[in-house]
Amino acid sequence: MGISSETIEEVYRTANYLTLCPFHTEKTPSFVVSPAKNIWKCFGCGKAGDSIKFLMEYKGLSFSEAVVEIANKYGITVKYIGDTKEDLEKKNLYSVIQKVADFYRENLKKFKEAKSYLKERNIFSSTVETFFIGYSPYDIQKLIKFMESQGITIDELKKVGVLVQSLDGEIKDRFKGRVIFPIKDHLGRIVAFGGRIISPNISPKSPKYLNSPETKIYNKSKVLYGFFEAKDYLREKKYGIIVEGYFDLLSMYQIGFKNIVATLGTSLTEYHAKLLKKFVNKVILMFDNDKAGKEAVIRASKLLLSQDIDVYYSPLTEKDPDDLAKKGIKEVENQLNKSKDIFEFLLETLKEKNDIKEKQKITKIYLELASHIPDKTKIGFLIDRLSKETGINKRYLEISSKVSNKNRFKDKQKLELDKNLSHNEILVLKALLENRDEVLTKFKYFDKIESSEYFKSLLFSILNGQTEEEIFNKILSYEVSTNPEIALEILQRMYERWKEKEIELELIYNNKKEEERAIELINRLIQEKQKIK
Repeated sequence: MGISSETIEEVYRTANYLTLCPFHTEKTPSFVVSPAKNIWKCFGCGKAGDSIKFLMEYKGLSFSEAVVEIANKYGITVKYIGDTKEDLEKKNLYSVIQKVADFYRENLKKFKEAKSYLKERNIFSSTVETFFIGYSPYDIQKLIKFMESQGITIDELKKVGVLVQSLDGEIKDRFKGRVIFPIKDHLGRIVAFGGRIISPNISPKSPKYLNSPETKIYNKSKVLYGFFEAKDYLREKKYGIIVEGYFDLLSMYQIGFKNIVATLGTSLTEYHAKLLKKFVNKVILMFDNDKAGKEAVIRASKLLLSQDIDVYYSPLTEKDPDDLAKKGIKEVENQLNKSKDIFEFLLETLKEKNDIKEKQKITKIYLELASHIPDKTKIGFLIDRLSKETGINKRYLEISSKVSNKNRFKDKQKLELDKNLSHNEILVLKALLENRDEVLTKFKYFDKIESSEYFKSLLFSILNGQTEEEIFNKILSYEVSTNPEIALEILQRMYERWKEKEIELELIYNNKKEEERAIELINRLIQEKQKIK
């Protein structure tokens, strides 16, 4: 581990090197270096890593800079791969939106009204800094003039969703007069904004909250507010808290509950659930205690359970988590400790109800949620528990659960029957209906394809023999090729896209796995060079 050994003084030669840690003050050496394994760890402050990580920490280098420095030291050639036109455009948009965020942040310091609003909401100054909170002034010219001084055009501001052009051609600031919450991706890059109006009397028709539209750098189905700040805490604690709004998250985060993310008024998506699965085994839902909040709990539970994440529900007596957090850490801890497994919560609610229709409704929700769990054994245990608690025949519940699972596909099909499928999706479905055996013998990854949810619902209903005659005939009526070889080629491409998305999720969990591969390669090359010496 040449880099660390040369940088740190007073090396004691044992099987490993032991010395004073360069990252914190100590009198007794606790920093251990293992040349054989090419790793280091401080048992005092907990920092650890390899040669590249050491340089990043010790010299404040970026990953790329550390790689280049080590490569140069050992005479290793570093090759650079050029960016595509799309990559370059995205890089520019990241730069543009960051400068907009800088402008908003500086403006917050100048506007007393905005600062007073955040103070009234009990948002700490440290929280404002951590989450880069800002303010957009009413005068659009201030924004435009600043951006022009930075070489940024109106067209670029439109591309990142900050400016919008009305039908009469007028350029408007989407977020004027709002406190600004920058939305970051998993790498900490700002990709969008949320804005909260603070003077409703000035703009009475404006919505209270407003978010950026989707852009080339922002896909709302892939981004959770606060995820970048929370991901290390999620990984460490193995469970996460999900809330709905900006202030819910900020108030909870600033009093110590940092393993928390927010959905920002949009429904949790399959991508969100898959992303969370990489970090946690359990999720606590803390949604608003109103009808909409309870419906959101059911929707989110289905997606999370589908990823084999244990779902706990924490029904609030307060209006929302923001109000609860204002009462202090102990109140939040008590609330979290009272959270219940979603199925236990439903069983307890079931016991409290006397009305038959209400009991039927809760039983149906219980079975519907259970049907989303991939582990059939676990479903069996849940049905057994429901049978014991209600006295309903277990066999009847099992049949109802299967019907619930079947209806998941039927409901989607009926809801979206008249929506257009892509040409390729139609081709695959029709080929399956007419050349089922040939397709099934050559393709096995139907549960691992990237396509629309509508297509997948139709696909699995065909595979399970659950297609209704009306849908069956509609698919057959499409005039497309039913060549199984073409269908197999399309399915293979869908499978490849699925793998790409899975890799993307892995990269997020591992903080860019390409870097780890590069680290491994560099470390091996270093070891080979040292052997030669």
